[in-house]
Amino acid sequence: MASIVLAGYCMRFWALKVLEFQVNILPIQSEMMSFTIKSVLLLWLCYLAAGFAGFAGAQDAPAEDDSLIVRQIVFAGNNKTKDAVLAREMKTKIGDRFDEQKIELDRKRIQNLQLFTRVEIQPMQTDAGIVLLVYVAERWYVFPYPILYYSERDWKKISYGAGLIHQNFRGRNIKLTGSFWLGYNPGAEFFYSNPWIGGTKQLYSHFRISANKVQNKSTEFAPFDESHKGIGVGFGKRWGHHTYLGVSFGYSQLTVPDQFKAATVAKTGSDRLPSGSVSFRYDSRDLYEYPKNGWRFELYATKTSYPGQLDYLRYGVDVRRYQPLIAGVSLAGRIAGDFGAGDTPVYSRAYLGYQERIRGHFNAHREGDNRAVASLELRFPILPVRYFNLGPENIPFGSYADNLPFGISAGIFADTGAVWQKEEKVDKDLFLSGFGFGLHIHLPYVQVLRLEKGFDASGHSEYIADVGVWF
Repeated sequence: MASIVLAGYCMRFWALKVLEFQVNILPIQSEMMSFTIKSVLLLWLCYLAAGFAGFAGAQDAPAEDDSLIVRQIVFAGNNKTKDAVLAREMKTKIGDRFDEQKIELDRKRIQNLQLFTRVEIQPMQTDAGIVLLVYVAERWYVFPYPILYYSERDWKKISYGAGLIHQNFRGRNIKLTGSFWLGYNPGAEFFYSNPWIGGTKQLYSHFRISANKVQNKSTEFAPFDESHKGIGVGFGKRWGHHTYLGVSFGYSQLTVPDQFKAATVAKTGSDRLPSGSVSFRYDSRDLYEYPKNGWRFELYATKTSYPGQLDYLRYGVDVRRYQPLIAGVSLAGRIAGDFGAGDTPVYSRAYLGYQERIRGHFNAHREGDNRAVASLELRFPILPVRYFNLGPENIPFGSYADNLPFGISAGIFADTGAVWQKEEKVDKDLFLSGFGFGLHIHLPYVQVLRLEKGFDASGHSEYIADVGVWF
């Protein structure tokens, strides 16, 4: 009976507060999205039901010490996404004492799902304790889409095509993608990812099948295209909210033109590449799209072996720390290494000047069996992220033009890195180093557009336009 009474107080007060929130607060904070008609009707039903429960047990007042206990967590705005998808990202549970900092981290973990343009958590004080209203603005999940992107941080390497994507299949954060693209490194791919299977076992899985051409990166040969066909499957387990352990298995075949058979191990110009991988990751970053607090630590190893042809290992480590300082300013640091053991073929070497680059030497290319990179970046806000509505909700897909983020940050950075062959001695002459500064523009879907100016050790400068946070 006591639980019914508490629920009655909670739901009745919550309904009143939400309606008060809509009437009094939303006009002041104009960028906040209003609730859907369905949500409002639900609130009224809860209010009516809670009124009877509250009346029946009105004589039982909660203890004063319980006023900061979280009594209920309510989700709104997730018309497609299941409540469980949001709830499993929250460390705050019913019965916990209210903790404002913990709630903010819960909000960012839900944002990290990349299913929503905006996430807000509104605590509401009731006679029974705290009610948390978790409000989300959903993205557009299912759509055919044009493909237009640049590869390896190079705007000259444009790929274009089309695909069909479902980013939130069955409302469970399952991703299904089928696509093809032309231009640079043309290809086609089907990808499936399920981040949560097995219920409380917290397992995840993924599957990929692909075929594409990849431009050879080694300077030992004139430019040519490698033909790749492959299939892969992976499984893993998540412990808590931050720790992941995964294994994956794959098989691919790489074929090169006859005149470049020397680039493969097999004399036929076609290598078979069965592989197995294991990875461990600890990730407590506050916000993946632009982290300012937390750790990211990853260890990985991939063994590729085919009897009579090849047998080599690639392994690495990537450590990142994000340390908040003061007033939204944060210092981010990264150190990472990727290493080879055995007879590594040229197409599996480590490179600088492609996906991994050194700002200040953005277009410099280096290759070898091993690679090490390090970066420091001071990040600070200029214009805090705000949300804008571009279209009326009553038109088709109009809600997807609401709650679109825009903001401006800035960064001061320093990068260094080197690649080397296994027989080379590592010394300072191998390292490329650079520094610089830039603007980071926060945009919907793109997340971050970076406009930067880098310098090398001699003071030569270059301009960089890139998408996504550097690390």
